[in-house]
Amino acid sequence: MKLSKTAWNNVIIFSVMIIILLINGTNDRLFPENNEANDQLLLPEHSVVLTLSVFLPGNKSITFERIGRAWQMTSQGVLLDLTNQQIEQVMFSWQQSSGLVQADDIVVNGQDGVEVELSLASVEQQQKFTLYPLTDQLLVYNQQKKIWLALPAAISSQLIPIS
Repeated sequence: MKLSKTAWNNVIIFSVMIIILLINGTNDRLFPENNEANDQLLLPEHSVVLTLSVFLPGNKSITFERIGRAWQMTSQGVLLDLTNQQIEQVMFSWQQSSGLVQADDIVVNGQDGVEVELSLASVEQQQKFTLYPLTDQLLVYNQQKKIWLALPAAISSQLIPIS
């Protein structure tokens, strides 16, 4: 059986297409994606923070508000001197941080929590979080989604700009 040059080209083309289909079909079985997504972002992807309010124990609070391209900071009971670049870094940390979803039955001391409220562009409802800085991790409770997230302890100083 002798094939012409055109026929051999067709055989090669169809062989390559079959190999590509086999690779695509088995790729999901060999390398399954974690659809349960134990790692979750604090804020929706590509969100823009308009205001960030941090409420500390003892009636202390800090509010960052976007005014044009700059940030205005007001504080009550807290002495804090941050540059516009440092505030931008805090906002970037909020936008990019993600944590591992935890079990629902976490018990923490409610007095140690730091309340945080964020207003996002294109989202009507304020995002509310309670942060619990522990020695080995930072626990974050998302009040809208009613989920607990665990983040590394080092992120605590990036999300809450108070020493």
